[in-house]
Amino acid sequence: MTRTSEADASPLAIAVVGDEWSAGFRNRTVWPTLMAERTGWSVANFALPDSGFVADGQGGHAFTYQVDRADAVDPRVVLIVGGLGDTGLPDTKAIVVGATDAINKIIVGGRRPLLVGPTWFETPVPASVVRVSDVLRSTADEMGVPYLDALDPPLLTRDQMWPDLSGPTDAGQSALADMIAAWVRTQVIR
Repeated sequence: MTRTSEADASPLAIAVVGDEWSAGFRNRTVWPTLMAERTGWSVANFALPDSGFVADGQGGHAFTYQVDRADAVDPRVVLIVGGLGDTGLPDTKAIVVGATDAINKIIVGGRRPLLVGPTWFETPVPASVVRVSDVLRSTADEMGVPYLDALDPPLLTRDQMWPDLSGPTDAGQSALADMIAAWVRTQVIR
């Protein structure tokens, strides 16, 4: 008979760092909340609108700041999701710096980083979104961090987006919860 320690029996603790698609925009519920409900994991959502690896919304919204706040809940995993806010940048060097900084903060804090690239809803994916995804994948590979490509195939479909395409509908949030949870499970539960 194998005994399970109390630490092993506790739910997986995850902090989500992300943009408005994770924070929710006109949604009744968002994918991090749905993921917690469906898996039994402890999920704290620190996502803020208009944020990214470089994009900072109204200040203090960038992913590096969210990582700092996430540390307070003592997660086992910090899941960084997004990058759409950075698609307007003409150069990707700042994105590499922001991603490297956020990932290093997670590692130094004794947490496990997981990275989900920017999510899209149709093909062809805009070149600016592909560019951000490519630089994030490359950075994750160089740092040995698992990366989920949310573009190939796209995690969402056009009918899972609001009519103005401003973000995922509740059905889109539900789809994201299932797909991201399935991927996280492959990375942390072995």
